[in-house]
Amino acid sequence: MTPKPPKRATLPGYAQRLTGWILSRSALLLRQLSKGRLESAIGVTVGAVWVLIAPLFFVCGVIDWLDGGPDAVALLISGLVIQLVGFFILRVSKFPSTLPVARLFTAFVGGALAALIAATIAHFATGVAPTIDVALVEASATVTGTNATTIEPETVSLGMMLFRSLGQWLAAAAVIVVLVRILPHLGVGGLDADGGVATRSARRLAPRSSSTMVRLLTLYMGLTILLAIAYFSAGMPFVDSVIHSLTTISSGGFSSHSGSIGAFDSPAIEWVAIVGMITAGTSLPLMFRALRRGDLHRFVRSIEFRTYIGLIITAVVAVLAWSDKWPTADNLRETFFWVTSAISTTGYVAGNLSLASYGSEALLLVLMVIGGMSASVAGGFKVMRFMVLGRYIGRELRRSIHPSAVEKIHLGKSSIGEVALARIIGELFLATMVILAMVLLFTADGLNFEAAFSFAISALSNVGFAFGLGGPNEHLQALGAVGHLSGALLMLIGRVSVTPILVSLGGIGEPLQREVRRWRLTRHEKAVR
Repeated sequence: MTPKPPKRATLPGYAQRLTGWILSRSALLLRQLSKGRLESAIGVTVGAVWVLIAPLFFVCGVIDWLDGGPDAVALLISGLVIQLVGFFILRVSKFPSTLPVARLFTAFVGGALAALIAATIAHFATGVAPTIDVALVEASATVTGTNATTIEPETVSLGMMLFRSLGQWLAAAAVIVVLVRILPHLGVGGLDADGGVATRSARRLAPRSSSTMVRLLTLYMGLTILLAIAYFSAGMPFVDSVIHSLTTISSGGFSSHSGSIGAFDSPAIEWVAIVGMITAGTSLPLMFRALRRGDLHRFVRSIEFRTYIGLIITAVVAVLAWSDKWPTADNLRETFFWVTSAISTTGYVAGNLSLASYGSEALLLVLMVIGGMSASVAGGFKVMRFMVLGRYIGRELRRSIHPSAVEKIHLGKSSIGEVALARIIGELFLATMVILAMVLLFTADGLNFEAAFSFAISALSNVGFAFGLGGPNEHLQALGAVGHLSGALLMLIGRVSVTPILVSLGGIGEPLQREVRRWRLTRHEKAVR
């Protein structure tokens, strides 16, 4: 007798099974908590982030109180609540002895979301953001280092201004630790120090000890102090020099003035910003090794650094060539400023960008997509990845002429494996799909196509300024709640990258999928019997 095929479960049946699975998991969670501590990498990461970020609230709250600002109490209370919750989560959580890669990426994304939640609370509690969607997009700009805002900097208290600036600076420091210290040893997702390319030079640059990591962060702090001194020497007020040094070296771009760097109307300050932005887009481990050994020729020997500087010079020449004016010293400085602001993904504004030609706008968008060097705090796709992609395209063109040819892709003295190539192409494809989806959302929320397309690229690259409207910073103001939420998500994807988010979603859904497969197999066996 042939057994009857099992009946397909109805929706109420699935809902009943899902409810039972949730209740069983909740009971298991309660039993683990009653015994002591819960093994959770996400819990440890979230708790640690909130405990570490709480002092930022206290410092900025005290400074605002001393300055007579209105946000001191809100910052202090918010910081206290976040710290207590963080300590509680750390108390009931412990890091698991074994951790799959998917769970590690989930913990990484969870830490980024924890920082985003804390920054959202700060913006909403102080009244800087009137609604939760505005608070979320402002927090996302702070955490991801994107110069996109809906508020006037002059209306923000000193405490919140320092909170936003220090938030960008600390977020960039966290990126340095993750990109350079942790992810190079995983070889997953393309977030490693060499931009997803396992080159010999990049492996040498990756620190192998905690002491080296401390030295890298010390260099990061030293560059910040030097930049603050340079800004102050160029004529910028002390508080402004501190704020802009924090947001320049972190490629964040927040300013204490609505006109950004252009508000100071000083060529000296603009040249200091240009040098600072170029430094922010340079590989920090490369600078560390060059300065530690006093061997500045390392910059010349680095093929990625030569390409990075070459792109800046080529873009400057191209923009000046497209201009209908004879190049002057002011035009040269302004062009250098816009080019370095785009490729370093800092997003500073100076001069009148609305007068730029369509060719110049397109070139700046290309520079935003490329971004800075690998293992730098800059956003974008990274210079090294595009170098590898260019060599891959050249190889495939040669293969179309000589199909039987066997050719490896080389970058300097290193050979690029096919796995690294697949990761790079996959990342670029996913980023393209994300941009297209966000363009549809932005156009549906009121932006024209040019503004939506340029802002999607700018937000994903963590830059901030865009084209198509009256000014480079008016896109968020023109968007509604849907646009704000989409922009916040886009900024977060740009900083974290698409792959870890997808891997995290897969890791979260894996237990549920496993339970569903087990239930369906059990149901099938019962039907057969």
